[in-house]
Amino acid sequence: MELIINLLQFFVTMLGFCLSGIRYLRHRTLSYFLLTCFYGCFALGSLYWTLYLLLFFETPRIFYVSEFGWVSSVIFLYLLQYTLSSPEERSFSCRKSLLAPLIGVPLCAFYCTFGDILSNLLWCGMMILVSYRSIHGLVYAETQTGKGRNLRYFHIGILCYVAVEYALWTSGCFWPGDSIFSPYCWCDLLLTFCLFGLLPATGKAVRT
Repeated sequence: MELIINLLQFFVTMLGFCLSGIRYLRHRTLSYFLLTCFYGCFALGSLYWTLYLLLFFETPRIFYVSEFGWVSSVIFLYLLQYTLSSPEERSFSCRKSLLAPLIGVPLCAFYCTFGDILSNLLWCGMMILVSYRSIHGLVYAETQTGKGRNLRYFHIGILCYVAVEYALWTSGCFWPGDSIFSPYCWCDLLLTFCLFGLLPATGKAVRT
């Protein structure tokens, strides 16, 4: 089951890569270029993981190869957030953004008891940064009128992505992902839909 979901995730991210790449070629906007890089890096990470499962019927022992791609994708996602934000949004004061570290730091400490400390610190740190900026952007978008409010869909999409990542990692601490009845399996499937959902959400944000 894990192989099927990873194959689906690879094809979905490749589809996102192609569609966002086409939009970049049409509009020549930095936002679509960064989104294309996000999908491309994520797809490369998924490709290694999927091929390893396909050839050796087990999860990769050297998982850092995939993590290079996945970590790079989150970096591009953060750059996309910054690109879509305005100077007014960046200077906007929002205490609700503190929810990101309040949730992320305890989860990071929890994950470190189960897996590689460096990897968990890196991943949770990036999730905190991304969710911090999205909470900040979402609150700011709610104060806007007209097309300015369309940015909220982009920030909601990223927050869904972060929430599902946390759920995936948490379920992975308790359940294996090789059964269709495993919560890890369903969280991984939900992550696939969240990834693709970032494409239309970014489209709405770019048109503001």
